[in-house]
Amino acid sequence: MLKFVTELFKPNAPRAPLPITSETSMNFDSREVAPFLTQLANNHRFAFPEDIAKAIGDTVGDIPVEDTKRWKITADFDGQPILLEIEAFMDDADAVDLTFHSAQIVVTEIERELEAFADAISP
Repeated sequence: MLKFVTELFKPNAPRAPLPITSETSMNFDSREVAPFLTQLANNHRFAFPEDIAKAIGDTVGDIPVEDTKRWKITADFDGQPILLEIEAFMDDADAVDLTFHSAQIVVTEIERELEAFADAISP
């Protein structure tokens, strides 16, 4: 019984992040990047570093046309550590292609959020 109680308060060994195996992408107006990333961060399955949506949203507008910037983020998905890489490619002055690289289960959830966001902004 004492061993059971002791095990309850023993710290868990850190788990390795899920490997990057998949990607998904969508084209955005530059002003839509922060709202989408905020929506993604509000998804209860994710735990992102604080203010990541604002930080990326503020930076995207400064990327020169035909240039790329990439962010490597350590986050959680359903309590499991993940690696997420977000790549922004500036297609045009106000058009950015965001590509999300992560584990397949994470990419699948991001695709759901991308579809919901696209549906919400479509006339």
